[in-house]
Amino acid sequence: MKIRFKFERGDELKYIAHLDIMRLFERAFKRAEIPVAHSQGFNPRPHIVFALPMALGLSSEGEFADAELEESYEPDIFMERLNAVLPAGIKVTGAWEAKNGKNIMAIVEAARYRIDFRPFPGFDIENAISDVLNREHIIVMKKTKSGEKEFDIRPFIYELSCEVTGNTGHFNVLLGAGQDNNVRPELFIAGVGVCINSEIEIIRMHRIMLYGRADNKWLPLSDKKFL
Repeated sequence: MKIRFKFERGDELKYIAHLDIMRLFERAFKRAEIPVAHSQGFNPRPHIVFALPMALGLSSEGEFADAELEESYEPDIFMERLNAVLPAGIKVTGAWEAKNGKNIMAIVEAARYRIDFRPFPGFDIENAISDVLNREHIIVMKKTKSGEKEFDIRPFIYELSCEVTGNTGHFNVLLGAGQDNNVRPELFIAGVGVCINSEIEIIRMHRIMLYGRADNKWLPLSDKKFL
């Protein structure tokens, strides 16, 4: 049985690296006595696949992973047993049987973020949004395995809004995500800085949801189209 589960990561664990999150879940499955299928070979690994790695400093309420289980479980029982052994700061909030057979990493195409920032004196919301959305290209430097390269993030800014209240502001933005066109919040903020010719101080980064694309719509990975 393949089960897809949704989980949240709070501020308590936002500086835990993605590899440590993977190990945390591997240990949690063992403590919960939920048998996970393993790969064959000299160093067998549990079949747990995360939709999109989580960067350091990022909290989230919309993470997804698939686990291949050796036994069938009702989603509610699965969630109850796993949450009973997970530490504070991480919690499973949904579970569904996944039957379509597609790798969850291949489904992800977008992610919605809330990015809190400290606006500088004279920051103009409307001008900032207009400067970003009216650009044909927004070139930033992106770190890759082979070094830094220029990357045009504009084609992967799908939706954008912004609010400022007092001394804080926040962007709500839907960005490209996945294996090829992943735009992390820091890259987006760097791009905004390029557009308005000023640096922006990030206060907090929070991932709201991961989406796939079906029927010309952005749908969460828990949608039946992807299960």
